[in-house]
Amino acid sequence: MAGRASEYCERRTVLILGPISERRSDPDTASSRRSSGRIQIEPGRKRERFERNVLAARSRGKDSSKVYHPRRGRMPVTDSPSASWILRLQHWAESEPNIRLALLVGSQARTKTPADPLSDIDLALFARDPDPILHDEGWISGLGPYWTSHLETNALESGDERRVLFTDGQDVDFAVFPVGFLRVLLTDPRAVGVLRRGFRPLVNKDALELAVPHAGPAPAPPSFSEYSNLVNDFWFHLVWTAKKLRRGERLTALEATNGYLGSLLVRAVRWHALAHGPPGRDLWHSGRFFETWADPRVLRGFPETVAEYTDPSIVRALRAHRALFSWLSDELTQSLSFPPSIRDRSGLSNYVDRLLEEVGR
Repeated sequence: MAGRASEYCERRTVLILGPISERRSDPDTASSRRSSGRIQIEPGRKRERFERNVLAARSRGKDSSKVYHPRRGRMPVTDSPSASWILRLQHWAESEPNIRLALLVGSQARTKTPADPLSDIDLALFARDPDPILHDEGWISGLGPYWTSHLETNALESGDERRVLFTDGQDVDFAVFPVGFLRVLLTDPRAVGVLRRGFRPLVNKDALELAVPHAGPAPAPPSFSEYSNLVNDFWFHLVWTAKKLRRGERLTALEATNGYLGSLLVRAVRWHALAHGPPGRDLWHSGRFFETWADPRVLRGFPETVAEYTDPSIVRALRAHRALFSWLSDELTQSLSFPPSIRDRSGLSNYVDRLLEEVGR
């Protein structure tokens, strides 16, 4: 059952909004529900019995993810290392009238590359008024003693989230949105990508029917404009960083080497994996699970691109960046049948060498 539910969360592709009672007369919707199933969560009234069932299953060495809430029969409970924390967060969200919907997302809800003991907990909360949750920290101590709490821009760059580190080492990200933002969120490819990997409704006070979006189109290779811009951006900032180091601005050069240049390099590695890797390979997002999809040659050379706070180390890392990016871009140019993106790369590379040779003089 738990496996089927998890599989269901990854397979479905539509998040249907609105109370279930409003759609029962719609024959098309009813037919869709019969053919694909649904996840329906109502506010729980028998929490104690549910917790006893979970504890009893664990004491017998059984998988507690197969224990179902007596009122939420279709929602599997996570058996991750953070299961007790997730139950605590569920109870808290149930008790907060302001919170209408709480979704568990990220590694705690995934079946592929699931959570481990070091994983954080990602919550997407939909509230009547997000402000008290984001800007009044009084509620946090009700969940347990904590070390740190701060605001940070959420992954969708649509607002803030509160990140809390509790004294047992568990960190929880509370991304809070207005209830009405749910429909808007489903138009954001990044949000849809997260939901496709799995989610679990913890609280659904308005009895919304939830299903995950279908797999979207396969990642597309870059256009020539995108590719050319990346190549020119990389070489521009390679020279810019070498100039900063030559001028004696070591910290600025270090940050550019390990930061911005590194991000451009990872994007090139992603495009290279897309062009040369097996079809259907999961490239995740940003640098997540980089070691599982990057070309083995990249993984061998990548350590040299990371600099320490010394001039010789930064010089070495910049040269390693150049070498790695050069062969990646050469192979991409050939595989994508693009014309050259840089005028006189040899002359540009020689100029970088002259700058680096003068460092420390």
